[in-house]
Formats: sequence, structure tokens, C-alpha cells
Amino acid sequence: MLKLLSQVLQNSWYLVAEMAPYLMLGFCAAALLQLLIRPEWVRKQLGNKTLGSIIKAALLGVPMPLCSCSVIPVSASLRKSGASKGATASFLSSTPQTGVDSILATYALMGGFFTLVRVLVAFISGLACGLLVELCSKSRRATATSSPLIGNLQAVHPSEASGHRGRLGQPKRRHIQSDSKGGWRQALQHGFITLPADLSRALGIGILIAGIITTLIPDSWLSESWGSGWLGFLLATAISMPLYICATASIPMAYALLTAGLSPGATLVFLIAGPATNTTTIAAAWNMLGQKATLIYAASLICVAWLSGWAFNASLSLDASRSRIHLHEATAPLWWQHLSGAVFVGLLILASWRVKRSTPKKSCCQQA
Repeated sequence: MLKLLSQVLQNSWYLVAEMAPYLMLGFCAAALLQLLIRPEWVRKQLGNKTLGSIIKAALLGVPMPLCSCSVIPVSASLRKSGASKGATASFLSSTPQTGVDSILATYALMGGFFTLVRVLVAFISGLACGLLVELCSKSRRATATSSPLIGNLQAVHPSEASGHRGRLGQPKRRHIQSDSKGGWRQALQHGFITLPADLSRALGIGILIAGIITTLIPDSWLSESWGSGWLGFLLATAISMPLYICATASIPMAYALLTAGLSPGATLVFLIAGPATNTTTIAAAWNMLGQKATLIYAASLICVAWLSGWAFNASLSLDASRSRIHLHEATAPLWWQHLSGAVFVGLLILASWRVKRSTPKKSCCQQA
């Protein structure tokens, strides 16, 4: 038993050491994004109910380092600030799939080819979700405006229709603008305290599960039964959808499933469906977008994930795909990986302690 536990911890540590340098670089990039991208600018870009807003929402969502939990209040704020249902759905679907930290972590374990495919699919899925949800919303608005009374009500701006709502909105906008002027201090706080604290628990659980899978499941075991074809896609979807896990924490689990024999396409399905269609995100979308739009959101994401997985497997043979994915392993010196891993773990512990000390409430990921 002790030998098995030691092997699990050793395999988990190897994943930490491999990912740590790239995650640290991702935290730096997240701090820079926090400094450069202003909330009021995002609201301005996504406020129009046009195709351009949907495309911008997908483009903004891909690099933003927001996990499955923190993207929910941001999307709700965008929706309340005037973003269309299509732009909100596009942002809500593309953002949790990737981020600068998860992009670099994917590169660390799976190489540039898989990383490029993952980023491209995140953008395509956000675009598809946004377009389909907006088309659904337009058809419903067209039906609703057939009534003169409802049409007159819709012509009134929400802040004009309710003075109470308008008064509540003003302090919030002033608060966001004041926060955006904090400069480098707030950016570094976000990149090296808030973000690591939000990731710490989910990432730790994901790495531990990956270590268990790597230890207990022999290499290529899944390929003999469930790993390939549509059965692999079904397995990846069934595992990922109930999980409340962020884009970065899902990477070590996906890597472990890949080494256990899951096809690259099914692994891609796991990385798409897990962060973007977990039960909490679906519940939030139901509240923000409505029942019909949420069903379209979930169905379009799964369809894009399966089609992308099929195209990924079809583009190369499975053996060739795996060799290209694994090609990036062990490129950094071993001592550097272990040192980076130790610094990274220390940062997670320090960030979690700082956040816990500063507020009685737990971070969003720790509440899950």
C-alpha cells in the first residue's frame, strides 16, 4: 500500500514539475492581461447585438485566464451591462476552455500541435454557440415584438424602465473604473495571488487524479476497448460533463487518459466538455440565457467537440498523433523542472494562505 501511494505521489510530482515553468509564465501573462484589458472596454466591445460582438467575445475569451467558476460572474456582468445573448454565450463557452495559463500548460505536456488545435477549437466552439444562441434569440424577439404592447416595452432601455436598477448600476460602474486604475499592483495581485489561489485546490485534485490514473491504468489499456472511435468520445463526454474543473486542472487528467490509451480526439473532447459544460456552468447559463438558449449552448458545444475530435483523429493516424503530442516531453533540464515545481507549489500555498487570511470567504473554486 505504501509503495502504491509513493508511486502515485511520484507520478503526480512529475506532472507538476513538467507544467510548473509554463504555468508560472502563464501567471505573468495573466497579470499583463489584467493590466491591459479594462472591464469598460470589454463591455463596449461586446455590447452590440451583431456578429462582430460574437466574434470579439470568442477572441477575448480564448486568452483570458478565467476558470469555470470565475467566468460565471464575469459573463453575468457582461449580460447585465448590455451584451447580447449571443456574445454572452460565446464568451461563456470559449473562456473556460483555455487561457494563457492553460495554453502554456497544454504546450508543456502535449506539445504545440495539440495546443494549436485546442485553441482553434475553443474559438470555433465559442463562435458556433454564440451564433446559434443569437439566432434563437432573434427568432424569439421577432415573435415577441408582434405584440404592440411588448414591442413598446422592449423599446425602453432597461435602466430607463426601472429607475431603481439604473441607480444600482451607477455605483457598480464607478467601482469597476476605480479598480481598473490600480496599475501594476492590482495586476500582480491578480496574476500571482488571486489566480493561483483560485486554481490551487482544483489543480491539486486534478494532478492527484492524474497520478492515480497513470499508476493504476496500464499504458494503452483504453485503446483496446473504449479509447478509439465514437466510444472514446462518449467516454470522454460522460467523464467530463459532471466534473466541475477548470481548463488548467483538466490538463493533467487529460494527459493521463491519453497515456492510458484514449485517442487524441477523445482527449480533446474531454478538454472541451469538462470546463465549458459542467453542471454549474449549465445552471448559470440557464439563469442568464434562458432554457432554450442553454439547450442550444450545450448541444452545440458537444457537437463541435465531437466533430473536432473526429477531424483530429482523421487528420493523422492515432500512433502518429500520439507521437507528435508526446514529442515535447522532457525538453527542459530535470533540475530546472523540479526547482520550478517547488517554487510553483510554494506559490500556490502562499497565495491560498493570503486569500484565506484577507477574507473569511473561500475562493470560487474552493467552494465547488
